[in-house]
Amino acid sequence: MKNIIEILAPNAAIQNAISPLIGKSCCRQKVGEMRSLSMGFGAKVPHGTSNLSSDFYGEWEIGTYTAAWRVVNGGSILCGSDDSGATDEELDMRLNKIGFGNLTAINIIMPFDIRVMFDSGIYVEFLVCTAENDEIFHVFGPQDLYIEWSVQNGWKIGKSNTPWE
Repeated sequence: MKNIIEILAPNAAIQNAISPLIGKSCCRQKVGEMRSLSMGFGAKVPHGTSNLSSDFYGEWEIGTYTAAWRVVNGGSILCGSDDSGATDEELDMRLNKIGFGNLTAINIIMPFDIRVMFDSGIYVEFLVCTAENDEIFHVFGPQDLYIEWSVQNGWKIGKSNTPWE
């Protein structure tokens, strides 16, 4: 598999925007509404909002709002969005016991699915399970950077603090 920067983002702006994320350490993982997944990387940045479950976001955040996801290590699924019987809190506890390590690559593994790989050998897969044109994978970065990937539109880059077209 080739790195995402080589095969997914021929646009130089996206290549340049994603490349500083590679090598960052995972500092936060959280299951959200409708089994969404957010993972923070790099420095811990306090957000100052008291009603959230953690006191910070990562300097970089990746995740999904709508895709199914799973965490894999050595051919075993450690946990996933479809774990029946597990509450969001139980999934959070499982995720927080995993030593993800540093992000090494983001790859397309099928025409629709993305794999985020770590130096620990663990990887997280974001799996498209819908025909709707929705964001499947996103990256929030420093200075309000926002990058998203959808099956129909591919990669888009912009600012998280301003409206998109």
